[in-house]
Amino acid sequence: MILDLSLANELLWIDCEIAIVAGKAALLTPTDNAIDLLGRRLGELAVDPDEVTLTGGMAIWAYLVAFHFLHGKTRRIYYQDGRGDRFLVAAHG
Repeated sequence: MILDLSLANELLWIDCEIAIVAGKAALLTPTDNAIDLLGRRLGELAVDPDEVTLTGGMAIWAYLVAFHFLHGKTRRIYYQDGRGDRFLVAAHG
């Protein structure tokens, strides 16, 4: 399963206010609120129990929220950077 954390993933960020600023999507929702909203949306996902790859241009706090949510729900968590390289960041079981 690939989980795109970027603001382009409307399923994750539908409850947040996003605007185009200087040609780039920007999250206008305060971070504390966005963390709660992201956590709720993550809770609605069907998580692959074997592996999840986190990707997408987003603030580190979003990756931390997703990692915390996925811990214990999947055996392996990977990170894929913008160049296509994929790195194992956690393995359980």
